[in-house]
Amino acid sequence: MPVPQAISLAFERYGEAMDSARRNRRTIDGFLGIGSSGIERCQDDFVSELRAAVEGFAAAGPDSASAREALEYIFSRARAGRRGDASYWMLLASHSLALPLVDFLSPADALSMLEAYEASFPKRERFPAQKAVISALRARGRA
Repeated sequence: MPVPQAISLAFERYGEAMDSARRNRRTIDGFLGIGSSGIERCQDDFVSELRAAVEGFAAAGPDSASAREALEYIFSRARAGRRGDASYWMLLASHSLALPLVDFLSPADALSMLEAYEASFPKRERFPAQKAVISALRARGRA
């Protein structure tokens, strides 16, 4: 089953909005609270849209394979981003929005994903969102 369109659209729209905000940014934007580049609005919109997409998908009760595919898609988006870019950090933080999908994984899928996730995000590169994902995958693997 492909990744739900609402989830992939959230990422697509976020990328387009961030590109537009960067293109329209002026040198003075954000300096001493003057002006705005629109980046904050893009990030707020992305969080709302992705949260709603994940909740809608979870409400449909996906099977383990579908949940895994959606999780892998969400987790892979940060690796595709540019490190240090504002969108990169938001894509890392978005991992916590995917947590409701972990409950749909089989214990075997959770353990398999845990191994891959820990390899992709070594301890020195983990933020609270990555630690929460690891904890949730580990707990689900024990279920």
